[in-house]
Amino acid sequence: MSFLEDRKALTREKRLSALSHFHGTLEGLIDETSGTEIKQRVRTYSQIHVDETIYAFDVLSKIEDAAIIVNGAIGCAALGIGQDQERDFSWFSTNLVERDTILGGDDKLREAILRANEEKHPKAIFIIGTPVVAINNDDINSVILELEDEIGIPIISIYTDGFKSKTPVTGYDIVTHSLLKYLVDKNVDLKEDFINIISFSENIEDVASIAVIFNDLNIKFQVLPRFSSVDEIRKASKARATIVLNPDEGHYLARELEEVYGVPYIESDAPIGFRGTKNFLQKLGSFLNIDEQVVAYIDVAEEKISEQFVSNILENKRVFVDASLSKVYGYGRLLTNLGGQVVGFSSPYVDLENRKQLKRFDFLNKNAIAIIGNGQQFEKANELEKNNIDIYFSENVGNSFVTDEGAIVVSTRNRVTYGFEGVDVIIASVRRALRLQGKNGNKSSYKESFKRRSGNWYVKQEVS
Repeated sequence: MSFLEDRKALTREKRLSALSHFHGTLEGLIDETSGTEIKQRVRTYSQIHVDETIYAFDVLSKIEDAAIIVNGAIGCAALGIGQDQERDFSWFSTNLVERDTILGGDDKLREAILRANEEKHPKAIFIIGTPVVAINNDDINSVILELEDEIGIPIISIYTDGFKSKTPVTGYDIVTHSLLKYLVDKNVDLKEDFINIISFSENIEDVASIAVIFNDLNIKFQVLPRFSSVDEIRKASKARATIVLNPDEGHYLARELEEVYGVPYIESDAPIGFRGTKNFLQKLGSFLNIDEQVVAYIDVAEEKISEQFVSNILENKRVFVDASLSKVYGYGRLLTNLGGQVVGFSSPYVDLENRKQLKRFDFLNKNAIAIIGNGQQFEKANELEKNNIDIYFSENVGNSFVTDEGAIVVSTRNRVTYGFEGVDVIIASVRRALRLQGKNGNKSSYKESFKRRSGNWYVKQEVS
């Protein structure tokens, strides 16, 4: 049965038993997640984390011709400040105050919808929920029904509460659910000659690197929902197939397109490193019956990479990887091939879907560090010093604590990591980082008394 029959998407905890609190070893994590359900843990102290509202806002802000209304207090609308660098991007806030939480904020929502339509002339308006509205339980749908016919475009509610899930990727699921239910074209009789490429968190550089490969192979495509238009989202149901850049984030959209609209889902690894990119392209080539063309393309790329690949640049270096679980394998294999010793990893969550990745981590020993958590830099800092980490390879922001602990950050932010181009860029980034090693003299942000504790000091088994 399709999840689209529900009013809104379930949280990752309810749908896939997602675990976002763990600190131990790889062997312990595999054991912990091996059952039909995953036992939950709690943190008795939490330093910092993001929520599903932030994730939902981020991806919606990249849809070219849509308007966003943040339905809540003005502080929630500050989400948009980080997007100000985006060309032509604007957002609106209902600016709910204490009085509105008691008497209702319907009038402010109507005003915001009409203003957004008048100023931006969008093809769709998204209303993002916040904790204020989730608690107050405003009747958003009655406002939508009242105004949708009047302004003549879809008005879509995004049911983010901001506190019901500890797994922020739930925000992508909530956006997916609403797009599929209220925007994607239900007429699927006529298919067209293009592939859906699903992207939620990727930067424009990574998307561009995959687009180059598709163009080289003469494969027509559209990217969804990030960097797309409303019309492109509408015709997602007409694609020949769907392929996902980060399976952790996009498998919900791909599977619902397959189940509800009959668009085949080409399952593959994230296109990271030579092996991951090769797997990605071989799966695509097999589906499109262009295997020979893909093999020839891969052979040329392999030859170019081999010319500059140096396998020992990370010799005697201890490496820690901080990334989505579906990406850790690709990064870990590449860094190991460069001579590094990967001694641990951190990912935001593990669930019944992506836990299969853990058994593929052949570049790690069974006692390798495994941290599952949303944010929680203090736990990572604890392990950095205890294990004398040299290189901290991260796709996340907020890594200043790493240099305070004497390690060097290799950041993938705003850099190409996907495709064959990504291999070259990662190698170049590692080389730059090694030139900086030994130049850190910062004092740790954490007291020695904290770092003497075990890494899992604040992670406890939840009592049911």
